[in-house]
Amino acid sequence: MTQFEMPTLMMVAHGNSGNGGDPAGQLAAKVRDRWDGRVSFGYMRSQPSVSDQLDHLKQFGDAARLILFPLFFSEGYLVFEELPKNLKDAGLNDAVILPPAINLPGFTQMVADHVKDGIARRGWQASDTSVFLVPHGLKTLTEALPETLRFADDLSRFCPSAEIAVGNIEGHPSLADWRDLGSRKNALIVPMLAGGGMHARDDLPQLISARPGEEIEILAPIGQWDELPTLVIAEANRHVARFGKYAVPLGPTGHDLWSERMARSA
Repeated sequence: MTQFEMPTLMMVAHGNSGNGGDPAGQLAAKVRDRWDGRVSFGYMRSQPSVSDQLDHLKQFGDAARLILFPLFFSEGYLVFEELPKNLKDAGLNDAVILPPAINLPGFTQMVADHVKDGIARRGWQASDTSVFLVPHGLKTLTEALPETLRFADDLSRFCPSAEIAVGNIEGHPSLADWRDLGSRKNALIVPMLAGGGMHARDDLPQLISARPGEEIEILAPIGQWDELPTLVIAEANRHVARFGKYAVPLGPTGHDLWSERMARSA
């Protein structure tokens, strides 16, 4: 018996590629023991689908009070358009959508800590290190997404001696050009990916194509970091009000996806 009847907390990711590529399910498993309510997960482009999971939650009476976390590192169509439409189609307009991972409070500090730990682990100096932020990207990109550039600028304030560069898995700038994108002798790779699926396991090493003697450190995908569930739970809790034995989502409170959309359209 939980102290409060907490809202359902649902993790949402792009897709599930199998063979280590179940990022939403893995994050849900890490969150489950720390959330006094139901925890669910779904995918925008694979199974279990977000729409099916929403129907399942409604069937069992677990969707009336719902908080969703988008495990995304961009602010694109899926997060800002399709996910809200999924909720509208399901009759769940009152659901709270937390900011995507890249916009979570504490996200920049978390990444900075990992960067500093990676540099120290190798015995490098930050002034000799290029840090490559590696989001999925899009095949149509000719330049880095604005949110990635904004994050790179924020990270540079936490790691002022290191060089911060961006190299996408798909589109340009491409990680395949990392030797031209960075100017330092050491390369620290930060995969801005949800999990350890095909992109992290196959595409990223192929794009790097390491040569003998090159100093390269590749961090685990951010979606697998142990600190991420703490950020998600903290932000979810910020959107919950407790009244006796009940816990109710507050709706837009100035830092969720709905309020971000309103700010962009103002």
